[in-house]
Amino acid sequence: MTSLWLYVVLGAILKIPKRASGITYNEKAVANSSFACRSGFYHEDSKEVTIKLLLYRTSLNINCHLYDISKDDNKENRRKNLLLYTSAGLAPSIMIFNSTFSKVFYFKMTLGEGLETWSIDIPREMITFNTGIFLGVTKFGFMRRNTKWYNMTANICATLNDDCADLSLMNVILTNTHLIILSSLGLFISQDLCDPATEQIKFTRSDFCGFEMDDYLKAKIWYNIQCLANKEDYEVDYISLSFNKDKTLSQESTCFYSNDPFTKWYSCLPQRAKGEKLVSRRVVSFLVDAQQNTGIAVLSQQKDVLVWVNKLTDHRLHAQHKFPAYRFPERDFVPFGMFFHPNSHFLYVYGNQVWLSTDGGNTFILLIKLDNETVTETDACVYNQAIVFVTDKGNIFYTKAGLFRYARLTTVNQDFFSMYFDHLGILYQLSMNATSADRMAVPVMDVNTLLQADDLGFDGVLSPQYITEQQMVFYSHEPLNPGVAATKSRFYNLHVDKALVYGPGGSGMITKIFTHGNPPGFLSSVLVDILERYPTESSTISPCILNTLTILERAQGTNAYRLQLSTTGPNIFKASDREKTVVIPGASSFLIVAIVNDLNALGDATMPIIVPVNKVFESGTWFLYDFGTQNKRHWSILVDRCRYTIQQPDELTLNAIRYLDLGSKLHFKFRVTPVNIAYPVFHMPLMMIAVGRPSLLDVSTENHWDNTDSYIMEIMVHSKFFEQGKTSLAVIVTQASLVCDVTTIILTLKNSCSYLKTMHYVLHVPVSASDWLSGEDQTKHNVSAVSHLLKNLPVNYRPPSALGISVPLTENFYNADPSKPRMRDYFRRSKTSGRYKQCANKRNRSECGCTDNMKLSFSVAFSDCKEKVLRMKFPVSKLPLSFTVQDESGSTNLSTPYYITVIEVNNRTNWEISGSDVTSSVIKMREYLAHKLNTTLYNPDGLTISIHGSELFHFRVSTVPAVSFCNLFDEFQIYVDDAPLAFPGQYLVISISMISIGATIFVGFVIQMYEIQLGNVLQRKLLRRNKVSSKSTLSSASTASEESSKKSQQ
Repeated sequence: MTSLWLYVVLGAILKIPKRASGITYNEKAVANSSFACRSGFYHEDSKEVTIKLLLYRTSLNINCHLYDISKDDNKENRRKNLLLYTSAGLAPSIMIFNSTFSKVFYFKMTLGEGLETWSIDIPREMITFNTGIFLGVTKFGFMRRNTKWYNMTANICATLNDDCADLSLMNVILTNTHLIILSSLGLFISQDLCDPATEQIKFTRSDFCGFEMDDYLKAKIWYNIQCLANKEDYEVDYISLSFNKDKTLSQESTCFYSNDPFTKWYSCLPQRAKGEKLVSRRVVSFLVDAQQNTGIAVLSQQKDVLVWVNKLTDHRLHAQHKFPAYRFPERDFVPFGMFFHPNSHFLYVYGNQVWLSTDGGNTFILLIKLDNETVTETDACVYNQAIVFVTDKGNIFYTKAGLFRYARLTTVNQDFFSMYFDHLGILYQLSMNATSADRMAVPVMDVNTLLQADDLGFDGVLSPQYITEQQMVFYSHEPLNPGVAATKSRFYNLHVDKALVYGPGGSGMITKIFTHGNPPGFLSSVLVDILERYPTESSTISPCILNTLTILERAQGTNAYRLQLSTTGPNIFKASDREKTVVIPGASSFLIVAIVNDLNALGDATMPIIVPVNKVFESGTWFLYDFGTQNKRHWSILVDRCRYTIQQPDELTLNAIRYLDLGSKLHFKFRVTPVNIAYPVFHMPLMMIAVGRPSLLDVSTENHWDNTDSYIMEIMVHSKFFEQGKTSLAVIVTQASLVCDVTTIILTLKNSCSYLKTMHYVLHVPVSASDWLSGEDQTKHNVSAVSHLLKNLPVNYRPPSALGISVPLTENFYNADPSKPRMRDYFRRSKTSGRYKQCANKRNRSECGCTDNMKLSFSVAFSDCKEKVLRMKFPVSKLPLSFTVQDESGSTNLSTPYYITVIEVNNRTNWEISGSDVTSSVIKMREYLAHKLNTTLYNPDGLTISIHGSELFHFRVSTVPAVSFCNLFDEFQIYVDDAPLAFPGQYLVISISMISIGATIFVGFVIQMYEIQLGNVLQRKLLRRNKVSSKSTLSSASTASEESSKKSQQ
């Protein structure tokens, strides 16, 4: 965002301040003086009088000087005028204006050594104001031209109390949960984007005391990109804000960082220790290393550039450094920024150079060294590990993560653009286009074509020298033709790891570059590993090779040796043999610099110490190579084609994530096979690994070559320490070309619990999902063999409590239905207990939203939906308990070192665990965790359970901490059927039965003892009852007769 080009048409008024009175020699300068200014890209050859200031990508750099038109405009006179005004405390100012904007900028007064001009650097943001902030959103990564633009100005201005007329966008960053906008009026943090509480995004402004708009215009924000889709507790997003200025007394710091949700800010520099010398330092960039949990700061301290690394605890920096401060050895290095390649631990510090660190800022290796340009923008791809660096001159450099080679991709001659990698690794150049529907121009960059089309060869002469059959040294000779600059006829760092390709055939990889003044005539050289053999000149083109050659002493007055053919005839030197190289195995090579006559030539020796003077070489023992320019340059320096394939037998993805629990081990195997090379490459390893956090895991490797010339690397990873965290493991194909699709495989290893790792209770009989979900009204022929083992729970069922079956006290309902009465709701305590979950505030069961997964689950969280449970007959005695642990690698039985606890979720007590192997380690673990656990710890091996109660038992089995990063648990339910009467019913029945039996025996004994005839006794009792009955009948009859006679008399 900050590296966009823009040309602005502005007016400029330059003002020279009035001179102090009394200095009479300045009066002459007024009449004859003239003022000249130039922007940063001024050419000394330019003779233009008109002042033209060009605003480029980063800032407007202006250099002005005063000169006398009657004198030469040289550095000495400029210097005198600069000293004259500066010593008087005077410096010019410049007013830049247009129809809507004007502002005065003041040049700095300076008396530095060697300076002859006043200079000022004006950030482009200070003269290119706008009052609208628009954000474009694409859902398909620009693959479809449907970018939608949103005006965010009102959202930003809503947080400001003052006028936001000077609002200007500096940068935008999207974290995992927030949108960060840096503007001329401050830093704005959006609400949590994962919480869609409102349709409009709301922002809050972060306040930094003592900073004004001019400070925000030069500020930068930094963010270490990481994907937190499955966020762990130790994973945190950080951002930092650095102001490009020195700290004043009113400012706590000039660099601040914060963690999500970005409400509290801390200084990027730790507090100064007592007694530490006060030194002015400016933080250029600050990042938090998400793997090593450290803060990394790039500092500008006087003339040095340093890197500080400090540990973080509770988001605060330690005062003590983790590593000694790293000081960049290149004194002309001017840093601009820093970034981590996403998902890896490759740290890049960039500016007019690019440095790479693989150990978190402890050491750095120089990758790119630029001349008069600065890297101002970067972008990286996590799919193919590609990285692009964009300079302020529009040059784009390309590399791959972890590789110590790079190439110039292209140069973009466009005012306004940015680079973007999509999710497939395709590189786009983004720019504005008013004629398109989405106002965007999104051309695709064919990276491989651009890389292989860029010839880095120069118009110079090369001379090959064999070192071994597999290696050669190519020397670059000083120009033999006039008009060619020596600086353009030599090798540079950009040529490292490029292929030296010969047109007629053959190629080699440049591995090292040497700059030297000896041997005479040669400027530089490169060491080349042969990939394909370079062909020699044929006798048709150079017939001299059929002749006998003699090496004679140097010609008088030169450093060139005389090369002499033995016989005349057709096999002689030709004029076209100039700039060719005579190669003699085991001796120095000779670059032919002149053809004296048909039989004599002059040659510069590449290795003077092994020149075979006065020795004769027959035809076939010496050869000619043509790496010159006289017959047209046939060689080029290109990015080599891909010559290495990498295989991974386990079919890992390029950005795989693997979890390791405590004690877990992982094994990876990689194979790199060279293809299309001239010789086996046993002299160098073809792979290396980089571990982001070596102290987290135990990583070991084994390397070897197999019988197919393939290089094999096996990596063993072991989790030994009870510390959660993550680390990257990068496997780098060190010799791979930049055009290879895969050069680096980056694995993320998390020493924590996998979200796929679960524990499961193993039923003693397998029950299918259809059996669990089938209804009660299934026909008889559809009933499976295990359906009788399942119990259909009553509606609104709750298990018994210790007070009895009719007094349920648990909060958990099973097979809930709010439209039906609650089961066994007789007593007050039962009526006040019990809470619905899925069925809370619902009218009937259909509204509860129970899914099949909820009905199949044993979890108490879904008890409302549970309809069936496993049935067992009373008594349940020593039922074996078996559990499995399942993760992405498969399923294993739960056993030591896991230890478990068992509880009944409804607080039932009439059950017991037995069969556990109580070893010494179990006893120690019980003692160690006694203050943390409120229940007994068990060894899962050989565990059994016995149940002495009836109806539903719901158990929860959990692993204990300290033996695993995972809090594994599972639940299972058993319904005990056909149980005896519950207390005290069973005891009452038994007691009454015993009393009845005893009474019967006692009565029989009495009858037998007193010889009582029960038959006679019963007969007498019956006769007596009959007599009484007959008497009462006669009496009733006589009374009735008397009453009837009295009525007749009346």
